[in-house]
Amino acid sequence: MTGPREDALLPWADALRAAALLAVDPHGLGGVLLHAQHGPVRERWLGRLAALLPAGTPMRRVPLQVRDDRLLGGLDLTATLQAGRPVAQSGLLAQADGGLLVLAMAERVGTATAARLCAALDTGRVAFAREGLGGEQPARIGIVALDEHTEGEDPPAARLRERLAFHLDLAAVSVAQSGAFESTTEAGASPDPVVARESDDTILAARARLSAVTHDEAILQALCATAEALGVESLRAWVLALRAARVAAALDGRDTVSGDDAALAARLVLAPRATRVPLPPPDPEQDNPERDNPDPDDRDPDDREPQDRPPEPPSAEPPAPPPDDPAQTPPPEPPADEPAASDPRDAQALEETVLASARAAIPAGLLAQLALDEAAARSAGAAGGRAGARREARLRGRPTGS
Repeated sequence: MTGPREDALLPWADALRAAALLAVDPHGLGGVLLHAQHGPVRERWLGRLAALLPAGTPMRRVPLQVRDDRLLGGLDLTATLQAGRPVAQSGLLAQADGGLLVLAMAERVGTATAARLCAALDTGRVAFAREGLGGEQPARIGIVALDEHTEGEDPPAARLRERLAFHLDLAAVSVAQSGAFESTTEAGASPDPVVARESDDTILAARARLSAVTHDEAILQALCATAEALGVESLRAWVLALRAARVAAALDGRDTVSGDDAALAARLVLAPRATRVPLPPPDPEQDNPERDNPDPDDRDPDDREPQDRPPEPPSAEPPAPPPDDPAQTPPPEPPADEPAASDPRDAQALEETVLASARAAIPAGLLAQLALDEAAARSAGAAGGRAGARREARLRGRPTGS
């Protein structure tokens, strides 16, 4: 059981785990939505992410009011004047191919810019056609969206948030907490199997191993069940969670996704997207009134009392010989070509473990707010009928023409 000091460091530890996974597969994971104000905590996380990237990996910053020719590419005016002919220049999307784009003040990015970023995340390429020039370049990028919105302001565009695997909230992490975790990790008192990897060789080896990592059907079922329990409607969420679990296995030097990898992916990818409180697992020890007081008529005929059994009709055929003792008869062996079926109890235990990991990552305040929202939605749904319609309609009279 973790203590209060360890619980306070969990958000920062999860942020560093997400940074390690993102360094392995920037484009496959899409990126990270980093909710934090400008300060030493955010800069420390960005510095840790830059240190995890292998040498030569591009990391470009995108200003807020970026133009299309700077983002997508276009005419290089200086080179054109020197050469006397049109010369094209690459945009930030193409320059960051294989690396990351740091998007400043993502909550204020325009709709057109967000659409271009989403297209690059979906296709991995960027196309431009400006000033008589045209072309297409690779742009397999990941995006670090810096979210500085406060209460009452709108977050970044939903289409962009949906494509980013990790949603991190460092607003409540202090400088002292992040520094304490860094000192603990460097001292080796509590080494983390995911965070404590800063060498280029480890990241490069994980990138080379990622394509060979496989997963069982039970892992996919557990992630889908967790997403459904948390009320995550987007199909991209569990796809990104499965990708994160594969990256975690590759980073740990394994070729198969384990239950711990799935639990980590649910904690980092699915928990921040929760829209409802997951129901607790059923208690097997809870008394069942139907089991304690069964209906006499519903009992098995062989379990009834002798006086309750109906009389058997007389039969002219001789009684059949008693069957062989089942204890002495060996069970039939399954055919050699049929694979052994997986134990459903193991799959159920895996789903419960993954859901418990995701539930533990949801902040307590968010759980309380989700519970209040559910109660408000139920009360609003109960007050239906014509009275509810009258409350929603605030306009009266005949509408005027345009």
